[in-house]
Amino acid sequence: ELRKVALQSSTERVTLERTEAGWGVVERSGYPVDFKRLEELLRALSQARLLEQKTSRPEYFSRLGLVDIEQPDSKAVLLELWSGAEQALVRVLIGDPAESRNGRYVRAASGSETWLIDQSPEPLTDAADWIDRHFLDVDFSRVERVTRTVPGGNGFVAVRETPGAASLGVRELPTGRKPRYEGVFDGAARAVLSAEIEDVTPLNPKAFAADKTATTLIETADGLGLEIGTIKDESGSWVRVRALAVAARAEDGSAQQVAVEGGDPDAASMAAGGAAPQQVDPGTINDRLGNWAFKVSDYVHGELSKSLEDYLEEPPHATDKKNADAG
Repeated sequence: ELRKVALQSSTERVTLERTEAGWGVVERSGYPVDFKRLEELLRALSQARLLEQKTSRPEYFSRLGLVDIEQPDSKAVLLELWSGAEQALVRVLIGDPAESRNGRYVRAASGSETWLIDQSPEPLTDAADWIDRHFLDVDFSRVERVTRTVPGGNGFVAVRETPGAASLGVRELPTGRKPRYEGVFDGAARAVLSAEIEDVTPLNPKAFAADKTATTLIETADGLGLEIGTIKDESGSWVRVRALAVAARAEDGSAQQVAVEGGDPDAASMAAGGAAPQQVDPGTINDRLGNWAFKVSDYVHGELSKSLEDYLEEPPHATDKKNADAG
């Protein structure tokens, strides 16, 4: 029956709202909620029982973390639940966890009685903690080809030499150069495919200007292309994603790519000039991710912005010079 859940501390507020599309984080422009986390919170609240009555004297509320959130030194979180009416069904302050036993201290927002309950609901107030962190659901074993373009650097194309090969490799390396280790190019795709997002914001295409965006195109054997751009600014590392339907490659390695903004993935595949593969789903991916920029770890950004040089051993003459200098 719930339509809205709000959690507010003395410094932060997050609002989770249910619409026809599902639960979304209002402070993140309605981006989907981590429903498992919401479910855990609501289950703890619904199952909570009062264990012990505590103080009703305001001067002692600070000992339980239950000072009103209007006070700058408050550590409490005000939880509010709505079913659709203008007035909240529930307004309760959640305080500190009990130190020597299970449970947490609570107080009705309009009352003075404090209680210990037998549950420990986690009252998170940072909007980023509530977003669905699920990102790309593509296993590395599906990856056939990775193409990297780096502003001001040397890009590369890494492929599986044979179907089912364990790792990616680059066919044409600079004379006398070798990869740092076997499978080093796998990180160009693995890092982002296994990443969890840290935050999200509506996509601003201007932020991903060509002169400062490293671009990685990950292609799978079943015709899916993921074009991923990455940038880094004062707020952190960010990526944007566009899904493509990729046709079968010619002998020279060329392939037609068709951007798909949404809709039937089989139709997208046919538009790319090939048969409809079973696992290609660019439309679904674009519907879910295409209008957003995602904050990722600096590690993921680093793997997505490496040039060819970053994956190779140092030239022999550079190693000899280092040894000579050390001697």
